[in-house]
Amino acid sequence: MIIHFSSDDVYQALKLSYSNDEHFKKLLEVLTLPPLYTTLRINSVDNDPDNNILLEEIQLHLQKQTDALCRPEYNMFIHPVLKDCLLIQNRGPKTIDVVDKEIIVDLSCGMAVLRGAHVFKVGIMGAPMSLRAGDVVSVYADLDGHCLKGTATCYSNQKLFVGNGVAHVSRSDLFNSQTLQSGIGILMTHPVYEAPSLAEMLSVRISSQNLPSIACVYALDPQEGEIILDMCAAPGGKTTHIAGLVGDKGLVIALDKSSQRVKKMETLKKKNIEMYVFDSTKAWCPGADGSNRPPYSPETFDRILVDAPCSALGQRPCYKNEILLNQLRSYPVIQNQLLKTAVKLLKPGGVMVYSTCTITKEENEDQVSRLLATNPQIKLIHTPYKLGGDALPTCDLSSEDKSKVQRFDPSFLYSDDKDLYNVDTIGFFIAKFQKLK
Repeated sequence: MIIHFSSDDVYQALKLSYSNDEHFKKLLEVLTLPPLYTTLRINSVDNDPDNNILLEEIQLHLQKQTDALCRPEYNMFIHPVLKDCLLIQNRGPKTIDVVDKEIIVDLSCGMAVLRGAHVFKVGIMGAPMSLRAGDVVSVYADLDGHCLKGTATCYSNQKLFVGNGVAHVSRSDLFNSQTLQSGIGILMTHPVYEAPSLAEMLSVRISSQNLPSIACVYALDPQEGEIILDMCAAPGGKTTHIAGLVGDKGLVIALDKSSQRVKKMETLKKKNIEMYVFDSTKAWCPGADGSNRPPYSPETFDRILVDAPCSALGQRPCYKNEILLNQLRSYPVIQNQLLKTAVKLLKPGGVMVYSTCTITKEENEDQVSRLLATNPQIKLIHTPYKLGGDALPTCDLSSEDKSKVQRFDPSFLYSDDKDLYNVDTIGFFIAKFQKLK
C-alpha cells in the first residue's frame, strides 16, 4: 500500500523530484508504516548524575507496561552519537486474528495506535450495538473518512486493521452520554505494531521527539553564552533543546506568529527563553531599538534555526493526504522569505540551520540552491554528524554540496544499513550555512 493523494497533480509534482520510479514508490510505501523505533530526548546536560536514575525509571515504567500486557521487554539504548537521544525498539507487524466485534476509529486515532497509543473515547466513530465493557474487539482506522459518529453497522468502506483490544466502555457510554468523552476507550492488548505508550511517561525531563529533529539541533551546535533565534518555534521541542545547551548565560528568542501555539509553549518556558508572537518574515528592521523584543537590528544573532512551515509529507505513518497543489506550492514562498530574513539577522561568522519534515525537492534542495545563488555571503557547510543521506540526484547542487546536506529518507530501510535507527525515521531535511565575515 502507498499513500493516497486526493490530488493527482500533487502526486505527479512529487514524482518529478525523483529520477528513479522505484525509489519513489518505495518511499510512498514506507511512509504508510510507523517507524520501528520510538525516540525520546532526555532534557539534561552531559554527565548529569541523575541520568542513570532517570533511565532506570524509564526502564521500570516500560517493564510495568509490558508486564501488564504480557509482552516481552523492549530493547532500549542511548544513540551512539546523539547522547541525549533514547531509542526504544518497537515490534511489528504482527499477525493478529480478527474478532467479530468491530470498532471504527478516525484516521488520526488509527495512526496514533500504530505508534503505540491506546484508543481514546473521542476517536471512536463506530461500535456495534452489543458492545459492553470487557469485550474483545478488533479496531480499524477509517481510511476514507466517511464513517459517521455512532455508526452501528459493519463499515464497508476502506479501513485498516490496527489490532485487537479490550473495550473499557459500552456503546451507550460512548454515544448516549451527555458528558464530555475523555480517557481510554479501548486498551490495545494486541496491536499490529507494538510500541510503548508514552502518555504517562513524558515529563519535564523527557520529551517525545523524532530522531531527525534531535539531529537538527546538533547540526545547529549551539554554544554557551550565545544569542540564538528560533524563527518558527512552536511546539517548542527544538527551542527547549537549544536552551539546555546554551546554558544560563545564553539566550534563546522563540518566535511564532500563532498566539495559540505560543500560549501552549508557556509550560516549556525557562529563564533563558523569551517567547514572542511575531511573524518571523518581518523580524528584521534596520531601525530596531536593540531590545530583546522583535523586530531586530541586522546581524543580531549568533545562530538561527529556521525549522520552516512545510507540507509535512515526511510524517509517518500516513495513508491519506488531502493537500492541494496550490497549497504545496505556497510553502516554498514562505520558506524563502524566512531564509532571506534570517540571512540579514545573522552575525558575520554566524551559523544558520534550515530544516523541514517533508520530502519535496522544491522545499528542500531547491531552497538551498536559491539561497546560495542570491546570497554570496552565505556558504553551505557540513553538519557535525552525518546521519542522513545526501541530496536528491535531480537537484542543482554541486556534488560536494549534495554531500553536505542531510536528507532522511526512510525508503532506504530496505537496504542493509547496520544503523537502521538512523534510517527508519520520518522524512526530514537539514542544511547548515555560515555567513562569511
